[in-house]
Amino acid sequence: MVLWIALWVSPVWAQSDPPGRVGQINYVEGVVTFSPAGDNEWIDAILNRPLVRGDRLWTDKGSRAEIQVGSAAVRMSGQTQLEVLALDDQSTQLSVTQGTVYVRVRSLPEGENFEIDTPNLAYRAAYPGDYRVDVDAAGGTSRVTIHSGTGAVYGEAGQSLPLGGGQQITFRARSLAQVDKQESPPQDNFDRWAAERNRREDQSVSARYVPREVVGYQQLDAHGQWSQDPTYGPVWVPQGTPANWAPYRDGRWEWMAPWGWTWIDNAPWGFAPSHYGRWAMINSRWAWVPGRLGFRPIYAPALVAFIGGGSISAWSIPIAAGRPGFAWFPLGPGEAWQPGFKASPTYVSNVNRNMSPLASASYVHQGRPEALTALSTEDFQRGRPVGASWLRVAANVLTKAQIVPPPPMPEARVLASRERLAVARAAPPSPADTRQVASGSAPSPAQKQATQPPAQAQRTEAKASAPAKSEQAKAAEQAKSVAQARAAEQAKAAEQSRLAEQAKAAEQAKAAEQAKAVAAQAREAEQVKLAQQAKLAQQSKAAQQAKLAEQANLAQQAKLAERAKAADQAKLAQQAVAAQRAKLALQQQAKTAEQARIAQQAKLEQAAQQSRSAEQARLAQKAKASERGKRIEQAKAEEALKRERHAKATTPAARREQVLAHRSEPAAKQRETVVKRQVAAREEQVRRTAASRRPVYARQEPGVQDAHAQRVEQSRRAAARDAETLRLQREQARREGQDYEQSQRESWDRYQQTVSEQWRRDQAAEQQRERARQRPSLRSDRPSQPSEVWQRGIPILNSGPTS
Repeated sequence: MVLWIALWVSPVWAQSDPPGRVGQINYVEGVVTFSPAGDNEWIDAILNRPLVRGDRLWTDKGSRAEIQVGSAAVRMSGQTQLEVLALDDQSTQLSVTQGTVYVRVRSLPEGENFEIDTPNLAYRAAYPGDYRVDVDAAGGTSRVTIHSGTGAVYGEAGQSLPLGGGQQITFRARSLAQVDKQESPPQDNFDRWAAERNRREDQSVSARYVPREVVGYQQLDAHGQWSQDPTYGPVWVPQGTPANWAPYRDGRWEWMAPWGWTWIDNAPWGFAPSHYGRWAMINSRWAWVPGRLGFRPIYAPALVAFIGGGSISAWSIPIAAGRPGFAWFPLGPGEAWQPGFKASPTYVSNVNRNMSPLASASYVHQGRPEALTALSTEDFQRGRPVGASWLRVAANVLTKAQIVPPPPMPEARVLASRERLAVARAAPPSPADTRQVASGSAPSPAQKQATQPPAQAQRTEAKASAPAKSEQAKAAEQAKSVAQARAAEQAKAAEQSRLAEQAKAAEQAKAAEQAKAVAAQAREAEQVKLAQQAKLAQQSKAAQQAKLAEQANLAQQAKLAERAKAADQAKLAQQAVAAQRAKLALQQQAKTAEQARIAQQAKLEQAAQQSRSAEQARLAQKAKASERGKRIEQAKAEEALKRERHAKATTPAARREQVLAHRSEPAAKQRETVVKRQVAAREEQVRRTAASRRPVYARQEPGVQDAHAQRVEQSRRAAARDAETLRLQREQARREGQDYEQSQRESWDRYQQTVSEQWRRDQAAEQQRERARQRPSLRSDRPSQPSEVWQRGIPILNSGPTS
């Protein structure tokens, strides 16, 4: 472990932090060739090989390709040449010398640049969107189409032109001279193919578990399944793996600066699981654990740990037949990766985000033979495939092995003798050849021979020289006959050429002096321009900071207003609930009082009814008794009158009267009238007598009537008291209802005032936001603001590919 640290800090490994973002070829259709950085040989495109600065790609006729750079996707049509000019954490710069590219920029944080360069212009995206760039090398034009988003094009002298969604403009030369302009151009087959790729990318299942900055996440959908593990969280399990398979076992190692030894997996899904996350063994199956990668995951060349020890060297271990070799195993969840080069603590922390540094003895896969893979030193350094030649490490050697840093950089002769795993291809046509063929003039045999592969060029040269040998003798005779004549002409031409060369040299010297003076003036003007643009950039930065501060202030005010509005609404809601409860209580009290009044009134009515019934019964009984006494008295009076009449009728006087009555009718009528009078007088006397002889209950009638009158008066007074109580209760309920209505009106007035005040605050905030929107955007690229051009850094445009 001490040796590893000593080597890690040695000058051999000293270098700055490498970029944390790379590219990768996601999709290949047809013939796609590739030329690594610093190499002029073209080979078939290699899947899962990282794309870095200086790499070049070429798609043949009818072919297509797609590469992923961070979260952006770059799609190439047929006969397109693309070169990676810059690729790091802050910028992505691609050069298209001919053909068509369709770019989808999914995210573009502040301070990052995404740029497409052509021989005529440089296009830079200002916001996420879909863009298309067509380069016609034969016609010398570049066409930019904006499907969505915004950006700007820049010329050689700093000219700029902003472009928005739906625009399509064709430019010629490097001064942004417009040839054609069109709004909302129709889509062709390449646009529809790119749109279909966008749709598949949007529907990716793996994007739910890992950030879209993880290069190669799209291939995980079709070659495995996601599941939720209680220990590690989301995990991905590959499908269709062969027996004895383990991570970092089916592929090869390649030395790539500045990372060193880089793993290139053979599986179509092998890029993301090889350079991000960790591997775990779950139920005897390997599962990839991405962990919490964050929005900007950092690329690593290979997340493995090497083991070594023994008498051979500090890095290698003895394997089959005592031969030296290298052995490695995948890192498990939570295990920190140590780079094989010097890096800052910030870089190591970002790579091992959410990982804890562990001791060498605590690696979970170190003691598992099924996780360990070994390869001989020769096969490792020559980049031979591991899947067919990997070896096992003996148990006694494995117990003595220790964690060591990655193997050192091989010698130059070893790198030069590395085996090529891809078929070599002819170089793509240069823009000059393309222009000549497109203009209609046929290339010369020498030009054809220059563009052919070496073997084909040799066959063409041998074929052309065969018929020429038969005419060499005749040509020699003719040459000898005219040699003397041409000698004089050549001498004369040589003298003229010498004089012309002297004049040309003088002219060139003069032109050089003029160019030097012009260059000096240009440098001075450039320095003045740089100073002015630096000043403008500083002013722009200050204005941007002021704008950000103002936006933060507006956001804070809006947040406070929203909180006040929410508090007022909650208070009003609480008051409304309290008022509703008070109203319900008053209604309940009024209902209870009304029920009591109704019950009391029913009780009084029942008592009055009972009193009336009793009085009627008493009066009926009294009338019945009086009637019965009256009949008795009348019967007695009639009986006495009958006896008296009988007595009178039996006397002589009565008999004489009867005789006289028979004699005289008028006299009889008079006597009848007298008798009736007597009878009436007698009845009056009988009534008086009966009245004087009334029973005791009749004589007590005034006292009974007084008692009844008292009871009636008491009932009346009780009913009056109940009516007064009910009236007072109704009066109190009416006053409480008026108070509740008054409180409701006051609450409504306060609510109206609050709403009016909030409306005024919202209007003021909206006016402030409108004024902020009307200010010029600091990110927009305008011709009147050349400082934005220099702030972002316009590249030097080249007419051809650079490496």
